[in-house]
Amino acid sequence: MSRPAESLPAPDVRRERSEFDRPASCVCKICGYETNDPEPRQFGTVHGNTARFRATRYQLWKCPKCHSIHNLDRVNFGEIYSDYPLNKRHLDVFARGTLRNLTKRLRRAGIRKTDSILDYGCGNGILIRYLGQSGYTSVAGYDPYVGEYGKPPATQFDCVIANDVIEHVPDPRSTINDCASLVKPGGILYVGTADAAGIEMTRLEPHIMALHQPFHRVIVTRDSLIRLGAETGMNLVRVYQRSYMDTGLPFANYRFLEEFNAALGHNLDAALDPSSATVVLRKPRLLFYAIFGYLFPSACEPAVVLRRPTTSTS
Repeated sequence: MSRPAESLPAPDVRRERSEFDRPASCVCKICGYETNDPEPRQFGTVHGNTARFRATRYQLWKCPKCHSIHNLDRVNFGEIYSDYPLNKRHLDVFARGTLRNLTKRLRRAGIRKTDSILDYGCGNGILIRYLGQSGYTSVAGYDPYVGEYGKPPATQFDCVIANDVIEHVPDPRSTINDCASLVKPGGILYVGTADAAGIEMTRLEPHIMALHQPFHRVIVTRDSLIRLGAETGMNLVRVYQRSYMDTGLPFANYRFLEEFNAALGHNLDAALDPSSATVVLRKPRLLFYAIFGYLFPSACEPAVVLRRPTTSTS
């Protein structure tokens, strides 16, 4: 993830839904909508989906204008990412299938194996390793919470990838602009994120995986993502609505991942444990979605491909 613009004390109390005090006013970090009288239906609570945070509920607010979803709880970013389950991922069958799909999108945008590429918010470098094994010769990473990749980039790149990043930071606009500044003239910026559209605040439990609390701070819609991209001054090349994790390959689709996590009680740590794979053998429903899940999508993950003009338009 990108470096946060703020770092606030982490709550250490586990709260029930009735214990939340709704704020008297709310301001949307995406569209600027402000209200001093937010409606109760704009709020909701949901528990985390990792072993550390499953017993803690988090308060969310959905902007009635642009429909972005905001986490209202204070966190210490260094603390919550000190033992982040997704930083323990391996290049397994699911990862290779989904990253192959992401790489196809980059190639479609014109990225070559000799181009310089930055994975911004790279986590443990799983995409970097995959691209290296696929023949890409100049791939770097940045993530302030992973020591190996903690040094901020000091140069520009032919391609900057910010995939599953902007929902993790307190200010998505600032992060997108930071990424855009790292793109060479004529280069590509790829931004993919979770989707707030279709999430009802009165029915959050079915969306636990997409909400991914407390790590997802601001979740936007596809339209908001397009607008944020336009603000960079870069040209829109392509828009994707479907998740890059949706492929026709067995076990490599979003619906299967969601059903698999649900079968494990939405415990991401358990889902990443290889021994948990045996649950598929015990639940025919999971095997069905492992093979046919692409045909039954359950969520979207919008992405935009932007190109920096080769010359200034000012």
